[in-house]
Parts: sequence; structure tokens; C-alpha cells
Amino acid sequence: MKKFVVTLIVLMLSACTQRFEYEPKAKDEKVDIAITSDIHYIDPELKDGETFIEVNERSDGKLSIYVEEITDKFIDTMIEVSPDIVIINGDLTYNGERSSHELLAQKLDKLRAHDIQPLVIPGNHDILNAHAYDYRDEVYYTDRIDAAMFKDYYKDCGYTDALSYDEASLSYLYEASASLWLFMLDSNTYEKNTNFAPSSEGQIKEETLAWMQGLLEDKDPDTDVIIFMHHPLIDISNTPSYVITNDDEMLEFTDRNDIELVITGHIHAQNYKTIAQEDNELTDFGISSLSVYDHQYTRLTYKDHKVDMRSIDLDLEGYSDDPFFTDFDKNAREYFKTYSTTRLNGAYDGDDIEPYLSDVLFDLKGEENVYTFSGEGYRLHDLIYNSPYIDEIKKYEDSYAESIFRAIKTFDKDATKFSCVLK
Repeated sequence: MKKFVVTLIVLMLSACTQRFEYEPKAKDEKVDIAITSDIHYIDPELKDGETFIEVNERSDGKLSIYVEEITDKFIDTMIEVSPDIVIINGDLTYNGERSSHELLAQKLDKLRAHDIQPLVIPGNHDILNAHAYDYRDEVYYTDRIDAAMFKDYYKDCGYTDALSYDEASLSYLYEASASLWLFMLDSNTYEKNTNFAPSSEGQIKEETLAWMQGLLEDKDPDTDVIIFMHHPLIDISNTPSYVITNDDEMLEFTDRNDIELVITGHIHAQNYKTIAQEDNELTDFGISSLSVYDHQYTRLTYKDHKVDMRSIDLDLEGYSDDPFFTDFDKNAREYFKTYSTTRLNGAYDGDDIEPYLSDVLFDLKGEENVYTFSGEGYRLHDLIYNSPYIDEIKKYEDSYAESIFRAIKTFDKDATKFSCVLK
């Protein structure tokens, strides 16, 4: 009897500690991937107080005051819809706080407990960030992490089970199926960070390209490749500084290796652009930030070389007892519309513009941001040209309203969906 009890206990302990291992799908099976980016998760204790609220109201419209609820809802939703893989495409944390990484890694463990494989790569905010702060009362420095710590915290989020990993960066290759490889690339330059500010510059190292090339030369010709990296490869936001610095070299690489799809983050807005290569086309699809309206993730399905992508909003109505969540969609939209324009204040301080028109421009830019960041850029033309103030606004097309008109040319499509066939 004692022997039976001991054996039962051992079996129970083994079951509790058994590690989930992702099994690559067969060649003819569908792969279901959920993708998000730029969560900017922060340890709730670090943002407890009015200081953090004030900081965010001077920022870029991220709903970081409720990032705990947004992140938890995302995890709950993933468990409910049960994709094979969940990808976070960089900027996992607010500013690389050690405790934020620790807590987020624990949340991702919940996915593995439900046989869902999380895959992560760092963004420019995540490693050796001098802006890792504790915002309680006053602003103080808090512990940050280095590259080795990132790989350790997220070892079960791609690194341990990688088909191969790059010795020169935090890049790795993950086998999603017998016919689909995912190159998870570290495009960051955290070695350039200083004690005062992090580097936001993106670059793919020469060593990383050489590592990739070696793997691709041994690849089955029938195996497709999708690249994930934080920084854009193509300018999809009319902001060249967001694009990796060696984009020409990387574009030559994708052309030479018949790679047709790159999925990126960093710009927080959702958009894509397709360019012609010598033998095919390359698309850079930018995933919106989970922390900005309308708080969506993208569902990617792959089968028989076909990729289909659709964006899905998180349902946060009533998710918390906080009154903000009573009418979450309306409140979140208004928050983003208001605070995503904060950094434009200086652009509308001219003496030659009427105060009423300044208010019009702010309201219009906020409304434009709602569509731009959610991937609904195709709505911008009608939004602007149907404005009752269009004649007055056009007078400032080359000055105060320049960014409003520029966005029409850049964000001109429905980026909430995308399909392609990888040849």
C-alpha cells in the first residue's frame, strides 16, 4: 500500500511539472497564430499614483493606466480562442523594468499551461533601458535587464525550443510546421544605449544575416518563411527614422531568398505596404500596439502556402469594476483621440491661426489617429474632405495641417485584413 501511495505521488508531481513542448504541425495542417505588438506592460506597483497618469497624458495615447487589465484580457482571450502560437512582436514592457518582465513572463506561462506556445522578441524599450522608472510618488530609477536576462526570462517563449538561434543577437528560428518557418529577429541596437536614453534605431546585424543565410541554403524549397521583427523594413508610416538602418541590405536579402512577408511593430499604427522585388513582391505588415485604441490583435492562419490575416478587437466592456470599463469602447476611443495629439501642441501655437480652427485641427487629428492606428486608413479621405471646415483647413495644408493631409497618402487602405500566397 505504501509503495502504491509513493508511486501515485511521484506520478502526480511529474504531471504537475511536465513541460509543454510545441509540436510543429504537419505539412498539410493549418497553423493558427495570434499576433500582437507593443504591449508596453508595466508592473502595477510601479505605476501606482498620480505621477504615472500625468506622464501618460503627456505621451502618445497609450492606455497604459489600464495595461494590466488589457494584458490580462488578452491572455484570457488567447486561452479562450486557443491558437497554436501567440507572438508578441517587441516592446513587451513599458521601459524594460525588471519586475515588468518578471510579471509578464508569468502571464505568458498561463498560455503554455493551455498548450499554446508564446513566442517573443525584444523591442527597443525592453533591454538596458535608462528610462526604467518607478513612478510611485516621485520618479525613481528601478532595475532593468540585459540581453542575457531577457533570454532567460523568456526561455520558454521560443528560445528553448528554437530550431536554431543566433549567437550574435536574440534572434531565433522557430518551426511552426513542416512547411512554415518563422524567423524571429532581434532588430534592436541596445548596445548603443546610454545611461540617459535608449537607442530606438533598428538594424539587422551582419552576423544575423549570415546565420539566416546558412539556414536558408539548407531549407526545403517547399518550406515558406515569414520574418517577424520589431522595426519596419519598409517605410509604412512616412517616417524613415523608424525603418532599420540597413534596409537596402535586408531588402536585397529577402529578394535573394524569395521571402515575401515581414511582420513588424514599433510604429503603434497598423498599416502595410507591398513593393516589387525582382521575382516576386514583398509586404511589410505593421501590427498595431495592443495598448492603443482599438486594442486589437491579429489572427494569422496559414495552410498550403496561403496566409490570411484578420484583426480582432479585445472585448473589454465590463472587464473591470472601474467605471472606465462600463462603456470601455467609448471611453478608450475618447482617451486615445485626446492624448494621441498631445505631442502636437507646439505645432499649433502660431499667431496666424484662429483659436477655433486650432480646436478643429486637434479634433480632426485625433479622429484621424483613431482610424490610422486601428488600420482603417481608408476612412481618412472622407473624414477630412467632408469636414465643414475643409476650405479653412486647406489653407494650412503645408504648415499646421500638414500631418493631417500627409496621412491620407500613407494610410490609404483597409489594414485590418490581408491575404497572400507565399510562392
